[in-house]
Amino acid sequence: MTLLLMGLLAVSCGSKPTPTTPYVLEVTTFKYSPEVAAATFWQEDAKVEQSYTSKQPCFISRVSGFDKNSEQVIVVVRWSSLKDADASMQKFMGDASVKTYAGMIDGPTMNMTRYEIR
Repeated sequence: MTLLLMGLLAVSCGSKPTPTTPYVLEVTTFKYSPEVAAATFWQEDAKVEQSYTSKQPCFISRVSGFDKNSEQVIVVVRWSSLKDADASMQKFMGDASVKTYAGMIDGPTMNMTRYEIR
């Protein structure tokens, strides 16, 4: 039974989308709090990708970057479905593994948009 469920999950999520496979592109922008050192933030960002985001069901990929002019961080995550993107975000802020990272985000500057890629 467990093997069957794992097989169904693997088939439904797939590892990488093809050019014709629909997926969700999640784009989040924010600033990190002024009292946070850049090196510390980027260490935590890498931890979040490794220990949380990449472990979520139907995760495809994640990349983050920084614009020096606006001092804004961008995080772009690809998900197999909107349902899985929603499930990850609902869990994110309360998950102990991301508590330090979440605490570094300047909340009022955070903006998330999701795009369905077809």
